[in-house]
Amino acid sequence: MRLAVRNVLKLRGYEIAEAGDGPAALAIARESRPDLVLLDMRLPGMDGIEVLEGLKKIDDSMPVVMITGYGHIQSAVDVMKLGASEYLQKPFENAQLVETVKRFVQGPVRRPAPKPQPRPEPAAVPLPGPEPRPAAAPAPAPALVLPAAKKSLFFPLAAALAVLVAAFGVYRLTAGSLNDYYREYPGVPANISSLVWSGGKLFAGDWLAQSVYLYSADKDGLRQEQAFPLDKTHISGLAATGDVLYVADSWRKVIEARRIAPGLPLLATFAAPGKVSALFYDGEYLWTCDSSGNAVLRRPDSELTPAVSFRLPEKPDQIFKDKDYLWTAVSSTGKIYRHKLDDSLSLDAVFTLKTARPGYPLSAFAWREGRFWFARDGLGVVFETGKGELVKQPE
Repeated sequence: MRLAVRNVLKLRGYEIAEAGDGPAALAIARESRPDLVLLDMRLPGMDGIEVLEGLKKIDDSMPVVMITGYGHIQSAVDVMKLGASEYLQKPFENAQLVETVKRFVQGPVRRPAPKPQPRPEPAAVPLPGPEPRPAAAPAPAPALVLPAAKKSLFFPLAAALAVLVAAFGVYRLTAGSLNDYYREYPGVPANISSLVWSGGKLFAGDWLAQSVYLYSADKDGLRQEQAFPLDKTHISGLAATGDVLYVADSWRKVIEARRIAPGLPLLATFAAPGKVSALFYDGEYLWTCDSSGNAVLRRPDSELTPAVSFRLPEKPDQIFKDKDYLWTAVSSTGKIYRHKLDDSLSLDAVFTLKTARPGYPLSAFAWREGRFWFARDGLGVVFETGKGELVKQPE
């Protein structure tokens, strides 16, 4: 993404400075005070919102254009309330990028950012390659470009309204074979980082909207019953134990215990060594897994006392345990791992998903009554499939 944006703008005479993460971006901004910042929402280490806040502390008049392919109109409004000058949603055309930059940078002298104006949602057209250099290019002016992270952590933005998830999505079932069952439920948040079933209800954690959503399921589809905004909580995992919902926050390195009640009131906060990327409750133990692959069985007591620990070489960011296996997944590769429940959690098989969605990594999964439920980051769909969706890889 940085390469494409850089090529388009450099061919038009703009001077570009690049940063691969938030701290580097803030350092460049302090030193060079760019005329415009192009800031991606999703970054490694610091999310775009935190970088935006840091930029405004450096220079409140510095124009910032937020770039993301994972937002919606409500998040656009909220980001602009935080001080962004404009909101550019991927995928966008070269001409749209250049037009946006020209609105803020006409020459080497920085101008105050104009007040944001409502604009139509950009058409879903892939960003093409660099265009030929025009005859007359604008005078050079510095701009700062930040990238999207390849592996997403879990960062906040915007609350969401209750919605009825459309039940008219793709539905496929081959007669006589439950393994081939396939159904899509569109209309859910696009940044689901965790799914957990409890008492016939589906909890979904949204890392970008910083919220937990509660759904009920019937023959017509999924119906959103409640939405719980969790301010400053980067949701990386969920686990339900009766009337308590555990919420992992990999950014703050904590696990929150919240009562399943209106508002999800906070009961306790536990320090969690490492960045906890996944949670699961098996009826006896709360399983936690961090970004280094350390899986720990904890008693759901007042201290979340560790009982047993394992090391998983695939370093998963999602886990699920049934009566026969421990299932794990790695979002960046899309691979799903099945482990035996022995004294070393030995690897039994590796799977990929049959239905490909390039550019939309697997971000959450759960099993329920033999059906595989999962979500893909940025897609806004929950999938319900049979076991046939899992394609076993050669040993």
